Amino acid sequence: MLFSNRAAGLAAAATLCLASPLAAVSQQPADAAEADKPLNRGVWSVTSENDMFGGTDRNYSNGIRIERVSPANRVTPALRWAAKKLPFIDLERKDLRQGLALSHAIFTPEDISTRVPDPTDRPYAGWLYVSGTAVASDDHIQDILQVNLGIVGPSAGGRFVQDEWHALIDEDQPQGWDYQLKDEPGIEIVAQRMALFDGPSLPLGLETDFGAYTGGALGNVRTYAGTGLVGRIGWDLESDFGPPRIRPALSGAGTFSPEQPLGAYLFAGLDGRFILRDMFLDGTAFRDGPRVDNRNKLVGDMQAGAAVHISNVQVAFTYVHRTEEFKRQDGPQKFGAVSISIAY
Repeated sequence: MLFSNRAAGLAAAATLCLASPLAAVSQQPADAAEADKPLNRGVWSVTSENDMFGGTDRNYSNGIRIERVSPANRVTPALRWAAKKLPFIDLERKDLRQGLALSHAIFTPEDISTRVPDPTDRPYAGWLYVSGTAVASDDHIQDILQVNLGIVGPSAGGRFVQDEWHALIDEDQPQGWDYQLKDEPGIEIVAQRMALFDGPSLPLGLETDFGAYTGGALGNVRTYAGTGLVGRIGWDLESDFGPPRIRPALSGAGTFSPEQPLGAYLFAGLDGRFILRDMFLDGTAFRDGPRVDNRNKLVGDMQAGAAVHISNVQVAFTYVHRTEEFKRQDGPQKFGAVSISIAY
């Protein structure tokens, strides 16, 4: 019952972000001077993930996300009220932000040249969704509460996006999209807590820190629990909790508030998930269709990358090595993620 109450509170808080994006822009913080502090900036970010960086065209083939996160405490009164009902958010010590995002992801089998895909391989699928996010943070802890709502199937436009992209880069067209997952509404309720710990200071003003996170998702698209570790070295580490990514990756929340005009850091991390459901392998829940037998319940990510910011613009790159997600998979997944964030 306690889990149900928390899940209901989570859904209410993040759904308010989806329902009131325009109202969020007009909200003003109680303390105008507080809003003018550099660390209270809002952020626009664009994230693109593609297996082209790993030299493949299979499994998780492409993802893109466009997101706006509000300045600290510039949120709707309804969201603040809902957040107070969540027992694990302490608004007395944390700034509260809300985010709105549009995301798209594509999944394909290993061999995209055949018109009838291998029935033992991953099915074709597209996933188009909007996200409402509540973010509560202080200097060392960040809580993320998110609801993703969208559609999996032909209406998600995965075939169109991949066909146009392959035409743009002059690659062979995939042939098996007629056998993609059928239309089904999708929902994910996501929760994550990240804690950062200061490491030793080094010569040349270098800073270090390391972080640990735990979280999970509940829904008909994905249901999993995960945990991970990350370490960073560089300058102006206080500007964020890590670059934005597309879930289920180890992810920052899209917050970026630089304290210095120039900053950069290197990072590396490990992330593990215990997966109870993955629609892109298990198939749709309410309609018959392709699916994968012998899915792996444990999946891990190893990642490394760099982030650089000049003034209020940050560019980051992450290289990801993801372990096999099902027995039939021919080796691990390798892909890269590029993000551009602009603080305002």
